[in-house]
Amino acid sequence: MHDHPALDRLARAGRVAYGLVYGLVAWLAAALALGDRQGTPSGQGAFQQLAEDPVGRVTLWLVAAGLAGLAVDQAVRVVRGPDGSDGPDGADRWAVRAGCGGRTVVLGLLTVLAVRSALGDGGGGRRTPQGVTVALLDLPVGPAIVVALGVGIVGVGAISAVKGLGDGWRDDLEVDGQTGATGTVISVLARAGYLSRGAAFAVIGVLFAWAGVTHDPSRSGGLDQAVVRFRDEPYGRGVILVVAVGLACYGAYHVARAWYLRGR
Repeated sequence: MHDHPALDRLARAGRVAYGLVYGLVAWLAAALALGDRQGTPSGQGAFQQLAEDPVGRVTLWLVAAGLAGLAVDQAVRVVRGPDGSDGPDGADRWAVRAGCGGRTVVLGLLTVLAVRSALGDGGGGRRTPQGVTVALLDLPVGPAIVVALGVGIVGVGAISAVKGLGDGWRDDLEVDGQTGATGTVISVLARAGYLSRGAAFAVIGVLFAWAGVTHDPSRSGGLDQAVVRFRDEPYGRGVILVVAVGLACYGAYHVARAWYLRGR
């Protein structure tokens, strides 16, 4: 990676912040699975939990700064394309740029949510997944849009799972992060994290698609609704806790990735 040193530091700080967000989401999902009905295992819910005390608000500002830095890093990659002589070319190069563009949007939205939560405006007038689904289902082609949205979310989950089963995530790690005991730990974190993230996105996508098929917005929802739906099923709590541990691994992997990012 041949970035400017300042951009490199932004990317590293951003990955730490991104990992922290997933760690908080995992904690909230576990708490909700164990009976805490007030938690919300989503990025916005995690931010609102942090905003409840002064130290949390300071942490939120740091997280927002890190996420913004990572968003800038991804936006620069959209413009410049992948670096390195052995990088992808042609259609693959544009696919990488499209992926960076999508991550830029997601990271930008997370940054806005973190700032709003730090300012005490995290819950005012927010649009819930059900509210968005209701608005979409009111459109003439709304059900088809909701189904397509659900299929897209499942696709993101599938990509995450494939990444966890493969070794592509190793490409931007230094040798020290791929070998020895450290490499083994990072490999476990990455595989468990990507697979759990894929499972979470798949469940959310299925909920959205089913809401579109049945024209019932109450069937849609985010990770919190998924947790509540499956919590009382046989072995439901155990499965949710396994996914929560996996999401925590995903967060820890990004923290380790920040340290062993190639080009440091």
